[in-house]
Amino acid sequence: MIIEDIPYKGRALLSTRRDLVFKALLTSDGDLELLASLLSCILDLKISTEDITVTNTELPRTHLGDKLSSVDVRVKLSDGKHINAEIQVQDEHNMESRSVYYLSRLYVEQMVSGMDYIDIQPTISIIILDYPLLDYKEYHNKYRLKNTRNNDELTDVFEINFLELKKVRRKNENSMKDLWMLFLKAEKEEDLEMLANENPIMEKAINKLVYISADEKVRYELDMREKAELDYHSAMKSNYRKGEEKGEAKGKKEMIIEMKNDGLSEERIAKIAKLPVEKIKEILLS
Repeated sequence: MIIEDIPYKGRALLSTRRDLVFKALLTSDGDLELLASLLSCILDLKISTEDITVTNTELPRTHLGDKLSSVDVRVKLSDGKHINAEIQVQDEHNMESRSVYYLSRLYVEQMVSGMDYIDIQPTISIIILDYPLLDYKEYHNKYRLKNTRNNDELTDVFEINFLELKKVRRKNENSMKDLWMLFLKAEKEEDLEMLANENPIMEKAINKLVYISADEKVRYELDMREKAELDYHSAMKSNYRKGEEKGEAKGKKEMIIEMKNDGLSEERIAKIAKLPVEKIKEILLS
């Protein structure tokens, strides 16, 4: 999905909803003040830059032919918590199961030889979405492992935070969390100007976004990533149609399985294959 740049003082700023930009904004140059601010307000914790170790600092390079991987920010706090933060703009219709899978991996990857289960630290996911997901008017919803009868918590080792940008609204008095969400969903110059005047952290975030947007390396990697994404989906559609034209049922099934293995939801596969979702499920089970 192509996301438009933001016009700002005669410049074209990259949208923070582009995952590479989101990560660069929070982790590049070793300056973690913005990341500490974002994590603190979302998790309602007092987190300083000294508390944070980013465990995946590199921006992934994308070249034609590469499989696209999600770009996230992985953090370990000084108290042992492991955090994964990411931003998603396209609904693949699999976010609930996908979020549980990635959180489980974050939990399991802590295990080393000789380690006891009680030594595994809490794992937290922060997933910022540019599309509606949940049937609640609040934009921030948190999930933990609790007893459905009395709401008693079993353990704090799993926590998933969904933040839906489409539900964020400007208020007379905005919290720091609100300001961050308004910044991430900003599309116009006046949106950024309002935020810059509202809070010094927001002013710093905008200045850093200006700097990142002028980085030709970042723009090149974004262009390559988006081209790879378009080429991938185009190739999938083309290969499926070729198999369809030749009447090769086996070939079509293999393409559907390949798309599923590459992480596409059954709804997206059905759209590409122009088949009912029920038919896709039947093929995958056969």
